[in-house]
Amino acid sequence: MKTLERIRKMLGWAWSMTVSLRWKLCMAVLMEIISAALMLYFVYCSKKAIDIAMDVIPGSLKMMLIHIVLSVSFSIVMSMAGAWIMEYSRNVLMMRFQNTLTHAQLMKSWETKKQLHTGDVLVRLTTDCSDVVNMIVNTFPTLIVTCVKLTASLIFLWVMDPILAQLILAITPLFLFSKLYYRKMRKITKEVKQAESFVGVVIQENLKFRSLIQSLMVNDVREKKLTEAQESLFRTRNSYLNFSILSQSILKMTFDGGYLLAFLWGVYRLHEGLISYGTMVAFLQLVARVQIPIFSIVSFVPSSIKFRTALERLMELNLGIWEDYQHPVKFTSSLTLKVNNLSFQYDDTEVIRNLNVEFKSGVPTAVTGASGKGKTTLIRLILAIIKPASGSLNLIHKGKSHEISVATRNNISYVPQGNTLFYGTIRENLLLADVNATDDMIYKALQTSCAMFVYDLPMGLDTMVGEMGQGLSEGQAQRIAVARALLHGGSIWLFDETTSALDSDMIHKIFNNLIEAGKDKILIFVTHDSYVKEGCSQIIQLD
Repeated sequence: MKTLERIRKMLGWAWSMTVSLRWKLCMAVLMEIISAALMLYFVYCSKKAIDIAMDVIPGSLKMMLIHIVLSVSFSIVMSMAGAWIMEYSRNVLMMRFQNTLTHAQLMKSWETKKQLHTGDVLVRLTTDCSDVVNMIVNTFPTLIVTCVKLTASLIFLWVMDPILAQLILAITPLFLFSKLYYRKMRKITKEVKQAESFVGVVIQENLKFRSLIQSLMVNDVREKKLTEAQESLFRTRNSYLNFSILSQSILKMTFDGGYLLAFLWGVYRLHEGLISYGTMVAFLQLVARVQIPIFSIVSFVPSSIKFRTALERLMELNLGIWEDYQHPVKFTSSLTLKVNNLSFQYDDTEVIRNLNVEFKSGVPTAVTGASGKGKTTLIRLILAIIKPASGSLNLIHKGKSHEISVATRNNISYVPQGNTLFYGTIRENLLLADVNATDDMIYKALQTSCAMFVYDLPMGLDTMVGEMGQGLSEGQAQRIAVARALLHGGSIWLFDETTSALDSDMIHKIFNNLIEAGKDKILIFVTHDSYVKEGCSQIIQLD
């Protein structure tokens, strides 16, 4: 029951994604059914045309040929229109799945995000999304059309020769619907998906850290790891291929035997004068039209297994602990950030214990300490990315206390450690903080962050920045990141080792500019730089 309930929930979630597309898919299915009906009419007309041509039955051969041409032409038009609708729906649904799941990843809590590797997530957002969308938009509608085709063709064949219709059904390889086959195929499919994800993980890491890999001269090690991952994927895909070929070979032999049986049966009945030549031609066409739908229905089994496996993997992206949405609260006047008996631990490792401190507007504060003593953890707590094990963080505004939460995050202008620029122009990176920022506001922010070099670049603000800030020095990227934070306009400025890539003269200039520009702000510098520490009115040493 648990398995059935889980499958029901997964299918319900996938079905909910098809809102506004359902009528289009129904229309596409209807067009394909009409196309199939027209082709059956073509078979009927072909039989009559041949019998008329051989004077077996009376009638107008010209009129029958016109019917044949029209039935084929309209069948093609209907099939093309249905295919266009399905492909359009596929593109829309693919975007919908990817947007929904990407949004889910952006909204997940810190604890949930760390459970899956980025490379694995990317594989799921591409390969698995494609498998699920293809099932919904292509495979399942095609199955409905196929069942209609099979039913109509079988009825037609039954009318012509009930014995042959029964024989064709009797030799259908029903073993492919057995529980044993399903379990084996599901196991191999799951292994292939896991191996694909691991290859994605290795590739993503190799590309993300390619400069580090070069500098450490460990190219061979990382290439070997990728090769091992690919070989593992190759072996699992081969297992899938071998099993599929075995089942398909049995299927093909069965169908070939069925066609041979139909041919021999038709020749015998033609020889005995029991059927006409036109009936014989229609006979063979109908057998093919029965076998092809059966083949499609049987092929649906591995597709459904792949669909279920992919859907389970996508559901893992959509499930988990989400941040509680709270309407952002913006404070425009002076604030105090009060930390009371704050403690936090990762699993069994305590990193912050009973911390008590106040961060006040106009009192720049340096937070320092050895690695692993809680500096990054404190940043995450202030940003409400994680929650304290005990104690509290509160913003005091006009005498009223507001607990730090997702809602208060809007008041923080944050500059993370390292290179945090996105692929795009410098202007696009800056406008992330405020889409309505004017050129004058951008100029002032760049001036404060000592990033006026931007205007000396050939394309100025429209200069393209590569992945991870490629095209700029690390110091230049840091200064642009500072300008971006200033454009955000928060009442709390939070800097994490922002000056680590700058020389001493530049550190002095930027620090003094920030002190002057943020004199009515809460300024928090997480730093090891002695100049920054000495320039702050308050120093918090985390031990």
